Amino acid sequence: MNAPQRVAAAVMMALAVTGCAAKTEPTPPEPSAGGGSSVPVPTIVAVPVPPPTQPGFWYVDPGQVCQRFVMSLYSADTRRDARPGDAYRRAMRFASGTLVGQSAAADHDGRWATWTAHRAYIQALVTPFADVPPAAAGGITARRACPVNAPQVGERGWRSRTEHSVVYCDLRRGGAVGPGWRVTSYEIRLAGLR
Repeated sequence: MNAPQRVAAAVMMALAVTGCAAKTEPTPPEPSAGGGSSVPVPTIVAVPVPPPTQPGFWYVDPGQVCQRFVMSLYSADTRRDARPGDAYRRAMRFASGTLVGQSAAADHDGRWATWTAHRAYIQALVTPFADVPPAAAGGITARRACPVNAPQVGERGWRSRTEHSVVYCDLRRGGAVGPGWRVTSYEIRLAGLR
C-alpha cells in the first residue's frame, strides 16, 4: 500500500470510528489545456451525524425544547465543569447537528477564571415567553423565546451581577436535525445587568 492509499485508509477508518459515514460522488471533469478529457476523481462527503439526545425527553413541544436548551446553556458550574464550554455541550442535546459543530468556540469565556477563583455557578431562572406565537399545527419550523435571570453565585457569599436576557430559539422538526423539535439557531439579547 503506497502513502496516498494509507492516508485514504486512515481517513476512512477515522470517519468510521467517529460514526461518520462517507459517500463518494463524482466531480465534473475539469477542462484541460490540450483539449483532451480528464478522468473524474471521486469526492468524499461526510454525512451529518445525528445530534445527541436527552434520555426520556420526547422533543414534541418546541417551547419545552427551547426552555431546556436555554437552561442547559446557562448551567455553567465551576465545581463540576472542567471548562466553560461544558454547558454548551449539554445544551447540544436539544440542538441540531449544525450547532453541535460550533462547540469549540464556547470554551472561550473571559469570565471563567473569575468564576473558578470563587467556585461559582450560575443559578439561572428560565421561563417561557408568551409573546411568541406558536407554530402552526403540522408545521416544521417554530420560534420561541425564554427570558433568563442568571446570577453568578460563589463560595463565601460571592455574587456577580445578575444577567437578564431573552434567548430566541429558531427550531425545526424532524429530518437531518434530529428526532422531534431541535434548536437550529439562537440569539441572546441582553436585557441588562443588576
